[in-house]
Amino acid sequence: MSRHTASEDSRALTLLALLTGLSFGCNGPAAAAPGAASEPLLAPHAPAEPTEAELVARGEQLVRLGACRDCHTPMKFDKDLGMPVPDYTRHLSGHPAGGPEPTGQPGAGDQAVIGPTFTSFRLPFGVVYSANLTPDVETGLGTWKVGDFIATMRTGHKKGSGRTLLPPMPWENLQPAPEADLVAMFAYLQSLPPVSNKVPAPQVPAEVVAKIDETNRRALETRTGAHASIKPAHTTTPSL
Repeated sequence: MSRHTASEDSRALTLLALLTGLSFGCNGPAAAAPGAASEPLLAPHAPAEPTEAELVARGEQLVRLGACRDCHTPMKFDKDLGMPVPDYTRHLSGHPAGGPEPTGQPGAGDQAVIGPTFTSFRLPFGVVYSANLTPDVETGLGTWKVGDFIATMRTGHKKGSGRTLLPPMPWENLQPAPEADLVAMFAYLQSLPPVSNKVPAPQVPAEVVAKIDETNRRALETRTGAHASIKPAHTTTPSL
């Protein structure tokens, strides 16, 4: 008959501890305190929450990739370069109040005529202006919460239940984005210097806004496979 040594017994207890998650001491298994929950041997580690700086940096990257600047930062003519360039003193502040509008009319088959600052768009049904995305309280997103921003991008309506977003705003590109990405984008927008700039209301007939609203609803239902829970849009005063 083979005889087990103390060392072999210790190794066996160690193996048993690894298999069962029990903690063994020199005198055998350690008794858990009454009512105490046993901890797994290898506790899962939750991913670390990003710092505010990391969130803002990620949001800036996404805003750049989304080309938000192209329509929401007004252009100005640089005489030295002989070409229009973004006016970063008004970064992402939308169409300048009192700024020039498109002077021409869309021709047959044209989608739009773009104004000099690249923030106003004359479409076949009216004129639309880029919104102020800076955290200015009176004229921008200063009073918005992150939930308002997410609801806007998910539904295509201001804060989820207001006026429908009008072309050429490509909110459909952001609709399926992970929530973490939308949170990061909003964090970046809120980190910008606020610019006081009251963007004019879109010059679009209420009945056209209603038709675009219905088109957006149907498209959203097709993409999500379910009816979107959106309140009727306010079409009598089509302001941002």
